[in-house]
Amino acid sequence: MHLQLPTFNMAVKSTIDLKSSYRVVVVGAGMAGVSVANALLVSNEFAASDVCVLEAQSRIGGRIRTQPFSDSLPVNVEVGAAWIHGTEGNPFTDMAKKFGIVFKEVAPRNPWLHPGACKNFLFFDGDKQLPQEQVDETWQWQDLLMHKLQDLATSPNAADHQEKALSAIVDHLVASDEELGEAMKAPNARARLDMCLKLIEVWMGVNDDEVQLDDFTDIELIGDDAGAHCIVPAGMEHFIDHLAEPVKESIHTNVVVTSINYEDKDGVVIECSDGRRVSADHVVVTSSLGFLKSGKLHFQPELPAAKLGAIERSKMGQYMKILVEFPEIFWPENSTFIAQIKNSSVSSDAMDRRIYFPVVFNYQFAKGVPIIEGVLVGENASKISATFTEEEIAHALFLQLQETFGPNIPRPVNHFITR
Repeated sequence: MHLQLPTFNMAVKSTIDLKSSYRVVVVGAGMAGVSVANALLVSNEFAASDVCVLEAQSRIGGRIRTQPFSDSLPVNVEVGAAWIHGTEGNPFTDMAKKFGIVFKEVAPRNPWLHPGACKNFLFFDGDKQLPQEQVDETWQWQDLLMHKLQDLATSPNAADHQEKALSAIVDHLVASDEELGEAMKAPNARARLDMCLKLIEVWMGVNDDEVQLDDFTDIELIGDDAGAHCIVPAGMEHFIDHLAEPVKESIHTNVVVTSINYEDKDGVVIECSDGRRVSADHVVVTSSLGFLKSGKLHFQPELPAAKLGAIERSKMGQYMKILVEFPEIFWPENSTFIAQIKNSSVSSDAMDRRIYFPVVFNYQFAKGVPIIEGVLVGENASKISATFTEEEIAHALFLQLQETFGPNIPRPVNHFITR
C-alpha cells in the first residue's frame, strides 16, 4: 500500500520571506529545533522577527511524523518516533499536561530490556504458548544476562571481547558463568535466551554484530528511564503542533543549509543550497545525527576534534515498521507484545524465514484496531528493504502469524511499511 504522506498541517513561511539577518538562526525544525525557537520567543527577550528556523524538508517535525493508517482506517500511526520512554522527569510529561495530550501506559519499565515488568507479554514456540512459569523464568534470565554483560564490560578482561558480536559474548558467558550455565539446562533454554538478545537488538535498533560490549558498561543508562513507557494514541505530532504555534512565523521550510561559517567573532554566516546567505549573531544546529555524519553540512572552521569524534562515534539505530491490518482480531486482545521463537525447522531459504519478526506489538491493545506491528532493525532491515517488495514483507509477517495462531487465520486486508 502506498499512501500520500500529508504535509505538516500548520502553515509556515515560504522561503520568499527569508531575511538576510537575524539575531538567532536555528538549523532544523524537528522537535529540538522547534523547542529552541519556542523557548526563545516565550522568554520575551526575542521577537518573532529576531528568530529564524531553517528546515530542509517541506514539513516540520523531523523524526516525529504521524499519519492516518489508511483512508478506510484513519487511526493515527507513527512513521517515526512513537514512544514516551519513561514519564518521570521527562519534559514530554510536563508538555502533555500543559497541552492536554493523553498517554497510554504499555509497561511500567522498558518492555524490551525488562519484559518481565510488561503485563500480557506473550511468548510462543511455534503454535504453543509458553506457560507463564517459563515466561517468567526467561525474563529473569534477561535481567541476569544484562547484569552479567555489565560485569564483563567493566572487568579487566573487557578488551578481549570488544570486537565480538553480542551472540559470541553471550556464548562466552554461558560457557564461563555458573549461573547462566545452570539456567541453560532448562527446556529450550538457549532459544529462549536468544529471544532476550533479540529484544536487546530491537531496543538498540541494530543487529547482533553491531552491538558492542561497551554498550553495557552501565545498564541503567541504556533506556530504562524512570516511569512508565507509553504511547500517545492521538499521535506524537500533537507535541509539534502545540510547540510550533507561537513560532510558526519564524519557520522557513524547503531551505537546505550547506555551510556555516563562524570564523567572524561578530557573527555567523549561513549559506543555503540556492545561493542565499543569512547572517546571525548566533546559530543553533539541531540537524539529525545522520545529516551530520553525511558531511553535507560544512563548518568553517571545522568543528573541534571533540565534537567531530562524538559525531563519528555516535551510532544510529535503524527501524522498519510493518503494520498489517486484519478484518478481525484472532490474537489475544489484551496482549501487549507477542514474542515468537524462530522456527529452525523451516528452510532458511524460505522467504518467510529470511524475514523473521522476533516480537510484534498489538495495536488492538494500543489503539483499538485490528493491526499487528512487526519491526525489523539494523542492517537486516536495510537488506530486506532492498530485496523484498512491501507485499512480500507484509506476507512474511502473515505467514509467521499463521505459525503462531494456525493456518485458518484471516488474510490481511491492508498494510503500511516505513522505509
